[in-house]
Amino acid sequence: MSNGNWMPRSAFLDLNRKHVLMGSRWVQSAGSDFWLMPGADVSAAEDTGSQEQLPEWGWIGTSLVDTVGAGADFMSSADKGAPNHFLTNATGDLLESPTLFGGYIHAEMAMKIVGMRKMPTDLIVEFWGSMSVHSADEPRSGWGFIEDGGSVATEADQIAFISSDGSNFQLAANGGAGALTDAGAADDADWHLFKIRLNVADGLAYWYIDDVLQGSVAITADEFPCSFGFHALATNRPLLGPTHISYGW
Repeated sequence: MSNGNWMPRSAFLDLNRKHVLMGSRWVQSAGSDFWLMPGADVSAAEDTGSQEQLPEWGWIGTSLVDTVGAGADFMSSADKGAPNHFLTNATGDLLESPTLFGGYIHAEMAMKIVGMRKMPTDLIVEFWGSMSVHSADEPRSGWGFIEDGGSVATEADQIAFISSDGSNFQLAANGGAGALTDAGAADDADWHLFKIRLNVADGLAYWYIDDVLQGSVAITADEFPCSFGFHALATNRPLLGPTHISYGW
């Protein structure tokens, strides 16, 4: 019998989630959800002395361009335009978060914050991204999770990383170098909602484009906690918009 105060587990989770709303706070704030909002004076391309500038809080980056969004209709899913984003315009441009996510201790903190009695089953990143140039087979130009102590610029450090092979988007894992690669939809320069979901039970990294499942690859052992970031190599140019990393049950 209900006492009138019962709520489904999903509602309980939503009510008790703690959102870390600024990228500059990821390194020192516990939570279940972590947000990154591109904007002026936050990328590593600048040195303004702003207290919210990402390099002041453990991020690694190079010459990114903070770019203002434009071209959308009013709250229209038919014409989303471009969001505020970080633009890569040179070889070697990158941004990488502190190493935080997916280890037992960080996940346990999320469990306690939310009030659950079991550990999370998923580590998820959703981000708006555009591969403005996508003509080359460059598995090092893209977005994704990077192993503990690794670099987003190094293919062998990829845990789950979305890039383009010059024709299709792809997800690489297990040390990169094509060791485990899963090809997805045809690539383009449009803005898409990309998603990577690491699942404990399956030991797989699933990936999605605009909520459509593309496939999966195996998760490498002994490489957590991980970081999130994006990188441009020689030709392809990934852009990064609003980003959300979360634990799921």
